[in-house]
Amino acid sequence: MRAQTTRNHFDANPGEPVTANDRTRFDIPALVDHIVERYHRTHLRELPYAIGLARSVEELYADDPNCPIGLADHLTAMAEDLDAHQWREETMLFPMLRIGTPHCLNFVTRRMMEDHIDTELQIIRLRRLTKGYRPSFEAPFCWQALSALCRKLERDLREHARLEDEILYAMLPT
Repeated sequence: MRAQTTRNHFDANPGEPVTANDRTRFDIPALVDHIVERYHRTHLRELPYAIGLARSVEELYADDPNCPIGLADHLTAMAEDLDAHQWREETMLFPMLRIGTPHCLNFVTRRMMEDHIDTELQIIRLRRLTKGYRPSFEAPFCWQALSALCRKLERDLREHARLEDEILYAMLPT
């Protein structure tokens, strides 16, 4: 018997984008809970592992001209920025969304969207450091795993920002 797979209704299927026009499908507290559980907790869990793996790869393969030197430091900076961003969301923005929509909400959401632009710039550097997440076929397993983890991090960060910018913030009154 085949297991039935389910899709979380907040995540878009490839080729089936969810836009702000779909706002009636969502309730704000449920979307906030989904963002915290699916993205914030995942980033907190996976980034330290990626940083450690990057440090190992940089240490073991520093002589390889394709080694992603500087990746561990870049991931560390990303983790610090993401931690600060998520803290602002979880202690300021999300509680305000749960109790209503105070007048200062536009200022706070603008700040979060600016953070997303900074994250996009960090993703560009991440792709450059990892050479587009494409290690050579001869690269050791740890290097291949690091590339896959960085690719997943990019996908998660982009979807996280998209859900907030295009769905959550679009549901708020202007």
